Amino acid sequence: MPLGFLMAGSEMASFAILGLILDYFLGTMPGFTIGLTLLGLVVSFFHLTQMAKVLSAKKLPKPPNESSGSRT
Repeated sequence: MPLGFLMAGSEMASFAILGLILDYFLGTMPGFTIGLTLLGLVVSFFHLTQMAKVLSAKKLPKPPNESSGSRT
């Protein structure tokens, strides 16, 4: 679980740093920085929701098997 949070945080930071580098070399400040930071935010939220789905699927109790119970 902590590794997943680390991955989501590093995705946000790496997109922002890549935007800064591109803006510095291309002289387009702050276009790429803002764009790639927002893209990194979207990507990291996507991964966080995927992790939440996996965790909730593991913690949900399984429904009782209806076919094994006897009906009267």
